[in-house]
Amino acid sequence: MKIAVQGCCHGELDNIYGSLKLIEQNNGCKIDLLIICGDFQAIRNETDLNSLSVPDKFKTLGSFWKYYSGKEVAPYLTLFIGGNHEASNYLWELYHGGWICDNIYYMGHSGVINFGGLRIGGISGIYKSGDYWRGYMEQYPYNPRTLKSAYHVRKYEVDKLMQIQQPLDIFLSHDWPRGIERYGNLDLLMYQKKFFRQEIMTNTLGCEHNEILLSKLKPSYWFAAHLHVHFPALVNHDMWDKKIYPPRTREILGIEDQPPNDNSVPAETTESTSDTPSKPSEVSDPPKFTKFLSLDKCLPRRKFIQIIDIPEKTDENPDFYYDMEWLSITRAMHPYLSLSNNPQTLPDESTLEKLIKNERFYLEDKLKSGNLDLKIPHNFERTAPPYPRPDTIPDIAYVNPQTTTFCDMIDIQNKINTVPESPKRAKIEHIEAEQAVQSEIIIDDDEFL
Repeated sequence: MKIAVQGCCHGELDNIYGSLKLIEQNNGCKIDLLIICGDFQAIRNETDLNSLSVPDKFKTLGSFWKYYSGKEVAPYLTLFIGGNHEASNYLWELYHGGWICDNIYYMGHSGVINFGGLRIGGISGIYKSGDYWRGYMEQYPYNPRTLKSAYHVRKYEVDKLMQIQQPLDIFLSHDWPRGIERYGNLDLLMYQKKFFRQEIMTNTLGCEHNEILLSKLKPSYWFAAHLHVHFPALVNHDMWDKKIYPPRTREILGIEDQPPNDNSVPAETTESTSDTPSKPSEVSDPPKFTKFLSLDKCLPRRKFIQIIDIPEKTDENPDFYYDMEWLSITRAMHPYLSLSNNPQTLPDESTLEKLIKNERFYLEDKLKSGNLDLKIPHNFERTAPPYPRPDTIPDIAYVNPQTTTFCDMIDIQNKINTVPESPKRAKIEHIEAEQAVQSEIIIDDDEFL
């Protein structure tokens, strides 16, 4: 199975799809899935630009509106997560995930789905300390403060992902896990991005919650973007858990010699120097590895896309399926989804584990009785009018039928799509936007997007 991985999209769908067609022609291959690691910018019309957190000179429609309107159809099945430059109003409509147009699927603010036998997890947004502990208090239309907080990761999403017990093949994030750069070519990274040096030396590049998720989930692959650079790394989790770094990293960081790690090299690349076979009791489990890859934005002469060949796990025609474990976690934790400034207090770990187990039984019964279909329906419906429109489009929040259908399917309250009280909601109190937003790396005009 050939999966194309793209860094930041920034509304350049036409160019990305064109690049994939060229790759197929030059290599005689067929791409099964495109994954986009954030900053998708699903702008449907001019009004959606009000929900895009970028300087005014960068507020352009891009090419997504053509796919949303039906003028074009995405030529590749596409999966994406959100970043920090998004039409946040549209993505909130599909908080649990859904089709933003035919053939392009949003994973939701956090989520796990199945494709071709692969389990793919992901988390949208970036980290901001002040908003991490809050509930989703944003209301539309956004003010300068909530325009930014709308795409900030909440601890609630991380807590949901931390309940995952079954192995993941792929995980997606916009920002990097903190410390991941220490397991790749640091010399090259600091040469390409000289302004990263201080963050690298102080271990503040990337974000802590992704570091925690990497330690817990240990996926086979982790794809990211945000920092506009092509960067691979190989994480040996025995080393990662003990904070043991490769020799060159230790040299750059000025760290004295660390204790050697017995499993620092994959088993298949090592050869025994002894003629005596090991006893079964001496054989340890092979180390778990995660292959990390971050990619650039879609620009000429940039490494913004890469094809990953992953063995297929099923002979069936691949499509998207709901994940039973994730649906169980969603049902168990949905009562604690807060739509106010204050978060809901979660149960203790033991109680939460029991809740998830009970919800799994409930959903398994629905599946057996034919009242639950795990195949994700291709049920895209437009909500906001598409560009171009001769008249002014009202600045309102829309009810998305896909979210209604999802909530009904697993029997949870639809907290996301509340019916607007009037054609245009009253503006909420203006709060000055914070000038410094952690993890939003603004280098210069060329690097902002």
